[in-house]
Amino acid sequence: MAFSVGHAPVHSVTNATSFYAPDILPLLQTTLSALADIDFAHEKSLDRVRQGDACDAEKDAMIARLRQQHRDMRAPFIHELTILRERIDATFR
Repeated sequence: MAFSVGHAPVHSVTNATSFYAPDILPLLQTTLSALADIDFAHEKSLDRVRQGDACDAEKDAMIARLRQQHRDMRAPFIHELTILRERIDATFR
């Protein structure tokens, strides 16, 4: 099944980023990259537990711990995204 993804022209992206403070885009990219890494590692850990030999009750407990660790690891990055969003919003007020 084929599908098409539309992209904004490069010149409009370049013009849009000129409104932001110069440090916002790199911080945003770094933060989103860190979240993607955390999410990927979490999914791999879940797969290992689900495919493991433990009984269902042990798997459920391990998965609950992994989910809590995942939330804890993401929290500072979500906070950083909130701060960046506030800075971006302030730019357009």
